[in-house]
Amino acid sequence: MSPLFLDAIALTYRPDLDVLFLRWPQPVYALTTREVYQQVLELARETSARYWLFDVRSRGPLSGEDAQWVMESFYSALHGQLPHITHVAYLVTPAHTEDLQTTKVIEEMRLQPWYGQGADFEVFTSEIDALHWLKTCQLKEVAQ
Repeated sequence: MSPLFLDAIALTYRPDLDVLFLRWPQPVYALTTREVYQQVLELARETSARYWLFDVRSRGPLSGEDAQWVMESFYSALHGQLPHITHVAYLVTPAHTEDLQTTKVIEEMRLQPWYGQGADFEVFTSEIDALHWLKTCQLKEVAQ
């Protein structure tokens, strides 16, 4: 599938890697976080993508309200909307990994009932490491 560009968002599915990519090359003002994530869900349904890489290095932080929605609504709804667990690799800046608000949200997300059921995720500062983790997830599922 060719990339879908929505304002400053690039959303692409790469069948050769079996990975759905969402890139925020800059902060987005024209689309809400919910609209972007809805586009992700639609593409995931179309392609049966279960391995996602979200490059949020240039996106900027989510509002508290958006972070709560992602954690409590979006990911919890995946279990009923997609027939498989979704693995999400978040690509962040080193500063994100040291930000107290970001680390708090990550810890809270890991405690949600959907974590490990409908979705799981890891956070990376290297795209190579993120893709390696997604490939490891793919190989584990093939071996089962």
